[in-house]
Amino acid sequence: MNVPRVSSALKAVELKQIPAPLIIGERINTQGSRKAKQLVLNDDYDGLVDLARAQVEDGAHCLDVCVATTERSDELTFMLNLVKRLSLEIDAPLVIDSTDPEVIEAAVKQIPGRPIINSINLEGDGSRFKKLAPLMAKYGLPAIALCIGPNGMAKTPQQKVETAELLYETGKKYGLKIEQFIFDVLTFTLATGEDEFLDAGKNTLEGIRLVKEKFPNSFTTLGLSNISFGLAPYARKILNSVFLYHAVKIGLDSAIVNAKEIIPYGEIDDKEKKLAEDLIFNTHPNALSDLISYFEKTGPQGTTESKKVDVDPSWPAGKRANFRIVNRLKDGIQNDVVAAIADKIGKPEIIKDNDGILSLDAPKELTHDGAIKILNEDLLPAMKEVGDKFGAGELILPFVLKSAECMKAAVGELEKYLVKEEGTSKGKLVLGTVYGDVHDIGKNLVKTIFQNNGYSVYDLGKQVPLQKFIEKIDEVKPDAIGLSALLVSTSKQMQFFVEHARKNKMTIPILCGGAAINSNYINRIAKDGGIYEPGVFYCNTMFEGLKTMDVLISDDKPKLLADWKIKLENWKEKSTASIDPDTLPKSDIKPVPAPTLKTIGEPIRLTFDQINMAEVWTMIDKKSLFKLSWGLRGKAGSASEDDHEQILTEWKMRIIREKLFEPQIVYGYFKCHNKNRKLLVENPHGEDVELEFPRSTKPDHLCLTDYFGENDIVAFQSVTVGNKVAQIIEQWNKEDKYTDAYYLHGLAVEVAEALAEWVNRKIKSEMNLEKGGLRYSWGFPSCPDVAQHHLVWKLLQPEKSGMTLTESGQIIPEQSTAAIVVHHPDAKYFVL
Repeated sequence: MNVPRVSSALKAVELKQIPAPLIIGERINTQGSRKAKQLVLNDDYDGLVDLARAQVEDGAHCLDVCVATTERSDELTFMLNLVKRLSLEIDAPLVIDSTDPEVIEAAVKQIPGRPIINSINLEGDGSRFKKLAPLMAKYGLPAIALCIGPNGMAKTPQQKVETAELLYETGKKYGLKIEQFIFDVLTFTLATGEDEFLDAGKNTLEGIRLVKEKFPNSFTTLGLSNISFGLAPYARKILNSVFLYHAVKIGLDSAIVNAKEIIPYGEIDDKEKKLAEDLIFNTHPNALSDLISYFEKTGPQGTTESKKVDVDPSWPAGKRANFRIVNRLKDGIQNDVVAAIADKIGKPEIIKDNDGILSLDAPKELTHDGAIKILNEDLLPAMKEVGDKFGAGELILPFVLKSAECMKAAVGELEKYLVKEEGTSKGKLVLGTVYGDVHDIGKNLVKTIFQNNGYSVYDLGKQVPLQKFIEKIDEVKPDAIGLSALLVSTSKQMQFFVEHARKNKMTIPILCGGAAINSNYINRIAKDGGIYEPGVFYCNTMFEGLKTMDVLISDDKPKLLADWKIKLENWKEKSTASIDPDTLPKSDIKPVPAPTLKTIGEPIRLTFDQINMAEVWTMIDKKSLFKLSWGLRGKAGSASEDDHEQILTEWKMRIIREKLFEPQIVYGYFKCHNKNRKLLVENPHGEDVELEFPRSTKPDHLCLTDYFGENDIVAFQSVTVGNKVAQIIEQWNKEDKYTDAYYLHGLAVEVAEALAEWVNRKIKSEMNLEKGGLRYSWGFPSCPDVAQHHLVWKLLQPEKSGMTLTESGQIIPEQSTAAIVVHHPDAKYFVL
């Protein structure tokens, strides 16, 4: 009898292992292993060979090899070099893993043995199968055959076996034999809690049984770790191990897995085994939440945070509290604060221990001085160190917020032992986002950092009218006021405040910050009409604001103001001559015929069920998410980027599981007419609207209307992640969950962008565009006037999809976007 085998130059391995399964090592895969990706990017062939050797030593029979990355374009060359090295130094047969059939063919010819191809399927037009089947036939190679057919991935057991049959019947046309098929019946993560995937584990196991029953001489495999994707590391280890046990029991022949991470079934704790099996077999509705809750409290989690050095119990309590804040170790900080207060006043006998929770049995008059001492000697210096590390690029912003959560817990305990809570305050700040502006993430960060550095912050929220600021200043007599604005249009409110303060001879220093402003703008509003003597300061970051505030409440305040005034007197704004846009020449753009569409003049609404969120998630701009929304900048940002890939995965699963996003989309196509710099848009359900756009002063002299003809079609779109997320972020900030609120806010912003990209692609498809279809959002150079949202709202009526507008035209909820879509193939982004 012919025994199906694969081989390297040095060794042959039977596909049918007794006992099963055949282990295919998964770690030399740039798509799933951060370490492998880094080794490939560094051209570290020795490191990759060592990784291969380690997997073989851990029990792998074969090795999956995937070297594709978005960062480099030489996949074929790198693959050839690597498989040559592996073939010379490692005796395990290789599994060539690539989405490019040319890479697979070249690698097969390079290898002195019989590898496995990963993978074939019948997705779309089946072109991948057509390219690789002849190669399998020519060299007699087996291939992992994913159960993906023309209609997509097989999910039910019946779909899995039917797709396997279709794969085999198609393969017979090329002369392929059943033993060349290693069917991957596919498994989906059990971590989402979505109804569609509650039975994913059961369906996979039943799919294996049916395929082996139908084709007993075929082989089966699984990308095992898919089943646990999104769970904590130790939970994944348990779930993978239990699932592998049941899969092998029902007929699984091989598994793509890290052999080192598999625990023998008999060695798994009974409780952990039951939790995993309840989830795999969907035995009750709380199976997922039970498993997550259990593994949050037990087991080695393996994250960066858990590797931190713990507090040394022999240290003085004040040093322990300081260390906890700097190193983000919240558990136990309240006890350290209590012990430190007793230490500071030399009375350890007043400490009471109630089942591990410490408190002080003494009047506040006795404990007050000790509480002030720990605040000034241990807690505030810890937050200063955190701020300094952030400024030096050694910490990323989410870690700063974790330290702030520790500080908040410490101060909360401390306040129990103060005669007056005001004793903890270094100074007072009135804070708010200016009128018309709905964005408050920056303002919330300022509040968090100031509060946890000893200041009393009076947060007036967002969209704060000038009068409300004035009333609060009169009421609390603060040391400074903080104004935040995100947009150019709303930043004018800062100018109004400075003018009011100057006119009414106010004496309060003004701190200004936000994405829309810069030092030139702040210098101008501080100087125009006479220098505002109490000071107007541009604060680029919250820590710059904190540094300025620290000086304003100190004896160095006169020197700060004197230096600032000298700089302002010497500052001169670069003058730019204003140009009448109507005098500029028109661009050379020629309109093209309007697209033909089925529905014109009617808004098209899409709710959650009609939006393919699986596709939307793939459209997230990770660079923007990590660097802009999550603040991974500098040395610390680079060092933690890999960890944030895992954090992104965990947040994605949490959002899906807890239904935090409620996305809605509205878009539509409307007849329009070019009127030089104005676009007249017909509105079948009300008054027509006219949008005016600026013309660029650059040589091309572009204007958005140039892309439209006298009688044309324009598309508009508006998307949101829903109102629920804003409410949750606000709630979490109130509960001192600063880090969670920050992560969720950043991800919501980027998912809104991804939704915009998803519907934009849909619009391009419906317009049948090969080129063009660019979307332009208001607030950017080519269409700067955010107030034009009010005109778009007359056409699309997004309020019916949960999106409303402020008076200035900003969209509520904040995590929403709107755009005009230009069908012209030569459309491009430009500046004025």
